[in-house]
Amino acid sequence: MTLHRWKEREMIDGSGEPCARRDARGLARWMLLAAACGAAVAACGCSLFDRQPRPQASYMLSPPEQQPVTGERAASIEVRRFGAVAPFDERPFLYRTTDGTWRADADAGFVALPSDMMMVAIARALERSGRAEVVAIEGTPLRLDFALDGVIEAFYADYSDAAAPVAIVSLRGYLVDRRAAGGTLVAQMMGNGRAPILGARTSDVADAFSAAAGAAIAELIEALPKGRVDGAADAATDAATRDTGAR
Repeated sequence: MTLHRWKEREMIDGSGEPCARRDARGLARWMLLAAACGAAVAACGCSLFDRQPRPQASYMLSPPEQQPVTGERAASIEVRRFGAVAPFDERPFLYRTTDGTWRADADAGFVALPSDMMMVAIARALERSGRAEVVAIEGTPLRLDFALDGVIEAFYADYSDAAAPVAIVSLRGYLVDRRAAGGTLVAQMMGNGRAPILGARTSDVADAFSAAAGAAIAELIEALPKGRVDGAADAATDAATRDTGAR
């Protein structure tokens, strides 16, 4: 057998087809398969990264209307943005579950942070209560006589008793007399609210939060000093008068 015939036989498989032709056809199949896989991956990538987000339910904190409260009227009060104890200043609804763990709702929450909504809700309630002649929120260019500051100490939906879930809101407030130099703490108040969650929808949870917030705010306003809050300012005025007379 000549060397040429031996090489020719080496290039032919059992089917009688030259190996080079067989390899070319296999390569073509592989390239076609790779292209199909690439298209599938691209389509999958679009669905993973370019898909539309799930619709999220967002709610406002809407406490019931505050009722009038007896007591002396302050001239003017600025309601400041309350701080919040972690993790109670996030927009998603926060749940305490039956086993004592905590879970944030990925699909339902508030349109704004609880601290911002609470500031507006307290200012509205304070105005309706009749305890101040002028009420403004933080950021007003006016220097008002008093400031109401505070902290949100609890703001969650308690499902530890699955048969009777409730929304819980707890506020701590500080009334500061700003008429004296540097400001003086006049009073510390607490406001606690609980409201039953009457259904399984997220709107029912939002309604319970609003009711609990209304109860906490009402208790906070009720705890404000009933008489005239003039002690710090009067003391500062008297001291200034004495100093002037001494000169």
